[in-house]
Amino acid sequence: MPVHPVVLVLGGAADWALAEVGKELDARGVRWALLNTADFPQRMTMDVQLEPNGADWLGELVVGPTRVRLAEVNAVYYGKPTDFEFPTEMSGPELRFARAQARVGVGGVLASLPTRWVSHPSALADAAYKPRQITLLRRAGLAVPPTLITNSAAAVREFAADHGDLVVKPLAEPIVWEGGGESVVYTRRLTAADFADLSGVDATAHLFQQWQEKPRGEARVVAVGDQLFAVAIHAGSDAAYIDWRCDYDALTYEVIEVPDRVRAGILRYLQLAGLASSVFDFVIRPDGWTAYEANGAGTWGWLAEECQLPIAAAFADTLTKE
Repeated sequence: MPVHPVVLVLGGAADWALAEVGKELDARGVRWALLNTADFPQRMTMDVQLEPNGADWLGELVVGPTRVRLAEVNAVYYGKPTDFEFPTEMSGPELRFARAQARVGVGGVLASLPTRWVSHPSALADAAYKPRQITLLRRAGLAVPPTLITNSAAAVREFAADHGDLVVKPLAEPIVWEGGGESVVYTRRLTAADFADLSGVDATAHLFQQWQEKPRGEARVVAVGDQLFAVAIHAGSDAAYIDWRCDYDALTYEVIEVPDRVRAGILRYLQLAGLASSVFDFVIRPDGWTAYEANGAGTWGWLAEECQLPIAAAFADTLTKE
């Protein structure tokens, strides 16, 4: 059977950034296929076998008219695939069991593909651990704020005595699901009232960092291979000054250059983390840039649109280069 190379794109059909990458692949005459893990098992069929005399999985994934033969996949763009969807009549224990089987079965087969990944899900999962992420940023030569991870109120007060004003931020996904809805936990600057009552700190692990003034704004840098796209983000409200994600309407943007030392640190971070791309957030200080976030799956679509940046083209370049 003839082999027709294909770039596999994993994510949702409504993802604007994925669609833009698809357009760039089309412009290059590259065959690609979009699959989302949410389609398994109700709309997606997986039929794969271990190669009789080799170490690869052979077979295909099928969703409607889309048929992806594993042997034809020569690159994978890991966007933001969503969770598996199972029949609603399944019980809680059945759902937990079925989800675990799907995660290891489908996820394991895909993760085994011996091809170029942008980026491999194992590397993305490792990089999502913020304590590891922060150490890699420092090892890469980038400045990071003084940081404390603790569940001790006394440790928080001692850290504040040493480093001044603090912020507290989530260590993991900043979403709280409650009462049938969801809310986002943003970075918060601690007040005198917070220090007077730190009783909730002992409930779990918390990430505290020294507050960074932002006289020159912040920067989000999208790194794709060795291509970097940097945008200064200027906050127009008090809330956005603390965490710009909570007030997008108050933001203005400016395309800027990345200092050489920061560029070297970003590329070194990608190498240390085993990532093909990542999104970095910095505070632009008079004495240099300070990094506080490196998100391998960070969003970039709205910046590409706002600032007319060819980020999707950079992803297509990385997926198709020899």
